[in-house]
This record gives sequence, structure tokens and C-alpha cells, in this order.
Amino acid sequence: MSVDSDSPLLRDWGKHRRPPRRSTPVSAWVLIAVTLVAAFGLAVWLSERSQPWRPPSGTPHFVACTYGGRVDGRCARLGAPSDPREPQGRTISLHVAVLPATQRPASGALFYLEGGPGGAATSSAIRVNSLFARVERRRDLVLVDQRGTGESNLLACPHRYVRGADPTAVTDYVRRCLARLDADPRLYTTSVAVEDLETVRRTLGYRKIDLYGGSYGATLAQAYVRRYPESVRSVVLDGASLPDVRIYDASVRNAERALDALLTRCATAPACARAYPHSRRQLRILLARAPRWVSFPTGRVLLRPDDIAWTVDWLSETSENASIIPFAVKAAAHGDYTMLASTYADQLGGSNLDPLARRVPFWVILCSEPWAAFDPVPAKGSYLGAAARARARLFHRVCGVVPKGRVPADADRLRVVRAPVLLLAGSADPLDPPTNLRGWRRLFPHGRLIVVPGAGHGTIEYACVQKLVAQFVERSSAAGLNPACARHISLPAFVTG
Repeated sequence: MSVDSDSPLLRDWGKHRRPPRRSTPVSAWVLIAVTLVAAFGLAVWLSERSQPWRPPSGTPHFVACTYGGRVDGRCARLGAPSDPREPQGRTISLHVAVLPATQRPASGALFYLEGGPGGAATSSAIRVNSLFARVERRRDLVLVDQRGTGESNLLACPHRYVRGADPTAVTDYVRRCLARLDADPRLYTTSVAVEDLETVRRTLGYRKIDLYGGSYGATLAQAYVRRYPESVRSVVLDGASLPDVRIYDASVRNAERALDALLTRCATAPACARAYPHSRRQLRILLARAPRWVSFPTGRVLLRPDDIAWTVDWLSETSENASIIPFAVKAAAHGDYTMLASTYADQLGGSNLDPLARRVPFWVILCSEPWAAFDPVPAKGSYLGAAARARARLFHRVCGVVPKGRVPADADRLRVVRAPVLLLAGSADPLDPPTNLRGWRRLFPHGRLIVVPGAGHGTIEYACVQKLVAQFVERSSAAGLNPACARHISLPAFVTG
């Protein structure tokens, strides 16, 4: 039925009625609540992010510092006694970098300890920022250049050519370097570096710290936790040996074991087994040949049998480089030394002295500390045997002119560590394999050992390990860690052509 628009009934309909009440839909209330919660969370997040890292009052001025144009930190030079036994005497400057936690305020700090000896922690700032990104969410990352390295009162010898395998040349070079020092080299040992770390911890106001040490950094971490157990919350030791293990004495045995593991893995991979059925025999042939000059696109280098052995040893330190060994050995056996020679020149410095060996702490530590004894135990038929014995003779010669550093009388005595300790080891590590941790349960009753099958020296490069380290540091406990992912690390395929 139609109604005329001019009808009074239609015109006046509803004039005196109350307008209908419009209720808010439930979904709208939910949306409003979610928005408010999100806004509150954003405000909290912004307030946390807006709180810059600030050192305790009275500490030296920290300035903004950037590494690689993308890693921002705060850097300063902190004063420390040159001789910790004379706190009122001469001081040295320690270079410290803090990569602040992304959540403020931070829950604490993880101190990253560099390998070496002779390495500077801040030189690894970009790598540390990436590898410990999960830890950095809640904890500051602190990098301290060990005294004598980096910008911490650097004690470095002149950069000039020194034939690294010549004991006379190296000894003369080190003697002249030490004679020009305006410092007491005896104070550049691990135990004195421990005192520097404690000075930094106290100065920055951290109550207890977490430690990560890889290779020699793990040696330094163990020395610190033994000296200052009350200052440590947790410890991660990656590619470590116990303090009473003479790693250079065991180097021949460990290198041989790592090579055996590599060649066994090759034999179980069909493509590698077909391509390289005689790797061990070919390596023996190479080590029996006379030295030869090798030319390659970037230079020319003299390659001696010991140089070949050290090159293979260096390649075996990581699973990525180890995958090249069968290819490089076979090529050289057939006359093409390019791969071995270029690796020797680029990574080991060729015949020139190793960069670390140009730093005074390298020699003082190796010539003074028990773990660095160098009388290699013979291993029958080992590819590294002759090279290791030659290195021992060189070390003995050089150490005759290096003053003995300050080392505690009980430096290699085993002590129980009550702090939680996570030990990480690569099963194919030629330097610090799991066998160098034998008896760890007695020393670390709250510890956990995780062995990564097929991995070489240092395991933090693997994402799985990074996750496990972050969980361990967050909980300050190894309980509940699930290392299943570490047992299934994907290893690089062997190079077959």
C-alpha cells in the first residue's frame, strides 16, 4: 500500500517519540580494549627504548662509537693499575665497549672474551652483536680489549717482514721489540688480565656478570671464575680445554683425530668417496716432496712440507673449510698447488710472521703459562708431527729472550666451579676437542657439555647454539636445555670439482 508523502500521518509520525537508543556492538568494545592495551604497551616499549645506557656516576665519560657503520655502542677508556699489586702506582688505559641491551633497564651484562692470546675483543664487535643478538635483548654486551691488545695499552712489535719459520730471525725480532718497550712485559699475562676484568666489572656497577669465552677466551674465563667466583652468574666455554691440559703438547694427536674424522665423513658420502679415495696417501706424498715455489693470481709463495701441514690444520678448524681439504690435497698431488698456496698466503701470512705473534702478550703468555707448554707428544705417522716439532723448537728458542710473566703458582690446579657452566665443543675440533675436557663433571658440578657432531673449533656460529646460549644465560642454568638441534647441524658438502 502506498502512502501520500503529504499525508499528515506520515509527516508527523514519530514527532513525539523518543529516538531509539543505539548500543555499541561488542566487537567495537573489543577493538577499543585491544587498541588501549597496544597503546599502553607501545608507551612502555618507547619509554624503555628511550632510556639510554648510562654508566654509574663517577665513571669515565663514555662516548658513542660505531662499528662497521651499523653497530652502535658506548666506548670509554678506564684506568687500571699497571701492576695490580701496586694500586697507587702507574696506571694503564683499558678500552671498553658496551653494546647496550635493547630492553632497558638491562638485566645484567655478558662479557665477551676474545681468543688469541693477543686478540682484541672490540675487533669482533660486529660479529658479537650478531651472534649474541638474543642475549642482547636483556643484557648489555661488554667487550674489553685485553691489556696489550687493541686500544688497551697496545704492545705491538713493528710491522716488517720476518720469516716465521726461522728461529733465529724470530728470536732477534722479539728481542729487539722487547728492548724498546716502555712497559713491564711480565704484567701482560692471563692472571693480570683477570684483575682488569674485575676492575671493569666494579667500575661499571654490574653485581654479577655472565661470561662467554672461546678458545683462549675460555682459558681467560676459567681463570676469572676461579679468582672471582662471587662475581660470576654463569659461564659459557666454547672450544675450551681444562687448565691442566697442555694444548700444544696434544696438538699432534688432536689434529690427527680431526683429520681422521673428516676423511671418515668423506668416505661415507658417496660423491666424496668416489672423488677422493686416496686423500691420506696423497697427503703423505705431498709432505715427502721438496719445497716448491707456487705462483697464483695474487702472488708467489714458497710452500714447504711444514707449510702444507699447517695449512691443512688451519682448514680443519671449521667444517666449511674442512670440506675443501680432499679437493685441495688431490689437486696438489697432481701438481696444482693453487688452493693450498693461496690459503697459506692469505690466511697464515705465507712465510711472514703471524699477526698475533707481533703482539707482546702472545709471547709472554705462551712462554710463561703451564697450559702453553710446547713439547708435542709424538703420534706415529701423523701429518702434523714434523711441523709441530719444528714449532716447539722455535718456541723454545724465542722464549729464551722473553721474561717470565706473572703467573700464580697454582695456575693449572683444578678447582671446583660452583657457577653454572655450559661447555660447547665440536667433535672434529683439531685444537680443543672434547677429549681436552675429560673430567669436566668433577670441576663443574652445575655444568653441561654439548658436543656438536662434525663441528670444528668454536660452535657459536650455528644458530642452534646461539639459541641454546641465550636460553642458558637467561636461566643461569643448564637444566632443561634441549640440545637436539645441535645433533642435527647441517654440515657443508665436500667440494668435488
